[in-house]
Amino acid sequence: MSFRFNFGVSEDGENVTCPTAPTAMPAVDSNGSDAAMCTDQEAVADTHVAVAAPFETIPLHIPKVSSLMVDAIFYRGQRLWKRQIDDVQFQLAQQDSMDGGEDSAVRKAMAEDSNASDVIKGVYEGGLKTWECSIDLLSFLVDRQADLGAALRGMRVLEIGCGTGLPSLHILKTMPGTHVCMQDYNRDVLELVTMPNVLANTVLSPSAAGNGDTLHADSDTEACEIDVDFRRTQVLFGADTDDVIGKRDVPELTAGEANEADARMLQSCDIRNRCEFIAGGWASIEHELRRQGREHSFDLVLTSETIYDTDSYKSLHDLLACVLARPQAETNSLNQQVPAVLVAAKSIYFGLTGSVLTFKQYVGARGVFDVDSVWQSGGSMPREILRLTWK
Repeated sequence: MSFRFNFGVSEDGENVTCPTAPTAMPAVDSNGSDAAMCTDQEAVADTHVAVAAPFETIPLHIPKVSSLMVDAIFYRGQRLWKRQIDDVQFQLAQQDSMDGGEDSAVRKAMAEDSNASDVIKGVYEGGLKTWECSIDLLSFLVDRQADLGAALRGMRVLEIGCGTGLPSLHILKTMPGTHVCMQDYNRDVLELVTMPNVLANTVLSPSAAGNGDTLHADSDTEACEIDVDFRRTQVLFGADTDDVIGKRDVPELTAGEANEADARMLQSCDIRNRCEFIAGGWASIEHELRRQGREHSFDLVLTSETIYDTDSYKSLHDLLACVLARPQAETNSLNQQVPAVLVAAKSIYFGLTGSVLTFKQYVGARGVFDVDSVWQSGGSMPREILRLTWK
């Protein structure tokens, strides 16, 4: 199947990147543009000291911004909205001007590379970018929509290393009743891109904008601005918005009003009950989920571009063995689809230690899962999707 990306970043490049050998951090491109979909992970810097990221649960919330700039991804007559990285940069710049900003991993990454395309091992894992194999995973889910949609009705999905979260967004939009948990190494990634993407495809969807919102999206809109403040005033004042706001000396919502509007918008649909966001390293997450008694609680686990480093295989495998649900006693054509893990990856990561072959060998040596290749891209730079199931 084919996808059309309209990220408006460069003439020939989508805001899509693919995980390369450890190198020095590259200089920022003078024009600030994203690279086109590439054949190697752009950079994995080893100049930082890795510190294990602690487990955090982050409640879904609407970002404290007046608007969100989003791009469209069209596929099979459907559309997903994805926040522009330029909009993330603008939000961080505003926060810096007001409060000096935190010296977070994401801020460091964007200070050294405005497109945040570099992976800093153990510090920042590239979550602001859309990685190539996540598109493969989205495509795979769409192709198997009929079977998976029925199998996952009312079930639980975990996306490990979600970043922009395209596979999760598709599930949330097309599989009602399915609960989705999205995990990323960095809390900032979840708050700056993952949550805004979820909101842009649900409660803040441009397609659902009111008639008074002059920036609402038509069916063929490729990029637009979601006027979040307009939505807030509509929620609070409805048809009286112009009268209320127009009579103020400062025609803006107070912080309290904005918080109230955000709470009402989130209460207006069930998205908050269908989403969970967790940040931290895989070992920390496994430890905490076991402490909470949440072993074997996810029917489908998704992950992409996460096996490029053999040093991470143990923590990833241990997390998969912790979270994947056990098979039901009775089997039929639907529950044969789950429980399962889908791993999307490049067959070879040049200059790095990981590959599809080394991961399959590791999984085989552990003796916990069966592993099969269920999709291959072909070509000179092949990519694959692996399916792991309990032995």
